[in-house]
Amino acid sequence: MGGTGAARAVLLVLDALGPEFVEPGGMPWLARIADRGAMAPLGGLAELVASTGPCHATLLTGAPLGAHGVLANRVFAPDGTVDSDPRVALPTILDRARDHGVPAAICVSDPDILSTVNARGADFAWPRTADRERICSPPPKYMPDDVTAEALQRAITSGHRLIVGQLQAVDTAVHAHGIDAVETRAARKRIDDIVGALAAALERDWRDTLFMIVSDHRAENIVDRRPVRLAAEMAGMADVIEDGSAAVVRPREGKLAVVLERTCALEGVTGMSPLDNRHLVAWCEPGRAFGREGSVKMAACHGNLTTRPCVAVVAGGHPALESAAAEVLRAPPSQRLWPRLCADVLGV
Repeated sequence: MGGTGAARAVLLVLDALGPEFVEPGGMPWLARIADRGAMAPLGGLAELVASTGPCHATLLTGAPLGAHGVLANRVFAPDGTVDSDPRVALPTILDRARDHGVPAAICVSDPDILSTVNARGADFAWPRTADRERICSPPPKYMPDDVTAEALQRAITSGHRLIVGQLQAVDTAVHAHGIDAVETRAARKRIDDIVGALAAALERDWRDTLFMIVSDHRAENIVDRRPVRLAAEMAGMADVIEDGSAAVVRPREGKLAVVLERTCALEGVTGMSPLDNRHLVAWCEPGRAFGREGSVKMAACHGNLTTRPCVAVVAGGHPALESAAAEVLRAPPSQRLWPRLCADVLGV
């Protein structure tokens, strides 16, 4: 195998893919890549709230939610309103690469991620507005994964040394159809084929590459469509932002004790924990979701404790693989591990 001699770190996020689906019968390419390196046997450990925004923020900063500030997909703004576009308050591995003159690319099917991790200034940040408009008008919420894969291929052949990718289709399918519906199985198959194609594109420089394949969270089917009405229970005591089967709770002055007591006593809630000095996270029992009016419409969701297991695979020919594999096999790796591995490989 040839190679340029320039170290390369590739971090690919397969949105909402549970580690239980990485097996030869369903995802043969990913299973084969794991065999060439290592895979955490029970998966890695996502953040709590286990959702796209907060987990990608951690995956690229290496910091916990309370430090980077993206507590959930929506957060409370300083003026008390809800901010639907939270952004990390810390530098990311993309920023560190830029500061050290390392060419970096990020290609995502969910364009909101570019905002969440302040990535639009990367050497190659995809999609741009023009890319989205070219796909269709009005622009889609998510880019097709095969088009994102083409952008990732361009990043590889262009010699970017840090490449971050995100593929969306599994997350979209599980919300609409459930975790093992025909549509979701097809989405996993398509993503597995993309993983195989990306591995083939990396083969030329395999000995210089650390290839990390992860997910931001897993998902679980909704089995009880009655919403867990935490916001109603907290009226006058706390403000609540629901995020699937997790919720961010901001107690009002002097109300912490009663918020803890009444939240943990609410039917459908199984736990509560601090996120930072102002906010708590509450989570549902498996198969439930938080909501306010009407029944839960999603077929599956995530956010709670049991959706934290996530894919954690390392491969490649870079010398860092040996120590990375040891960390992945020793204990379920936190999502805070991956930016450090990228930094070690790239010397940033």
